[in-house]
Amino acid sequence: MGDETHPFVLTGGRAALGTLDRAHAPLLGQWLNDPEVRHGLAFRGLVDLPAEERWLQQMSEAGAERRPVTVGFAVHDTEDGEPVGVCSLEQIDHSFGRCEFGIFLGRRRGSGIGTDATRLALDWAFHMVGLRNVLLETYDFNAQARRAYERAGFREIGRRRDAVSALGRRWDAILMDAVASEFEGSVLTRLLPEG
Repeated sequence: MGDETHPFVLTGGRAALGTLDRAHAPLLGQWLNDPEVRHGLAFRGLVDLPAEERWLQQMSEAGAERRPVTVGFAVHDTEDGEPVGVCSLEQIDHSFGRCEFGIFLGRRRGSGIGTDATRLALDWAFHMVGLRNVLLETYDFNAQARRAYERAGFREIGRRRDAVSALGRRWDAILMDAVASEFEGSVLTRLLPEG
């Protein structure tokens, strides 16, 4: 369960998704400026506390809309409730039922939290927002992330060759998507009325 300030909106086995809050800003800034954390991200800048607070405010306002174009979540470890990262559904297109997905964990990578958080975000996208397709882009060098995405329900659909420069060389960008008709393991479908 979440605490009084940051209740969880969706809980899985290893991860829980909660609301984003200004209290997360110092952690997010610390993680984004850490080379170990950011090596799999497209983000190239450095952030400070005011920048993170502005980003959190923008994400909160976007997610509060009746038909949001972005929904952001704080990712928590279910064992102790600690925030360990963020994920988001972005560029939500309600007309076509699609969006893009992004996630990063600042702590506890490799423990199954990323896979579980990704699955929960897909559940939210398909069963709460009503989307049919979620797209993400990852990079050839980030094999751990690709495996986590596949376990959560994403499939590789193509590559943009030599599209990314990272760690001193060129890499392929890998496009993956997940579709509602193939999604399994929903925790939200328990809310459906019987019959």
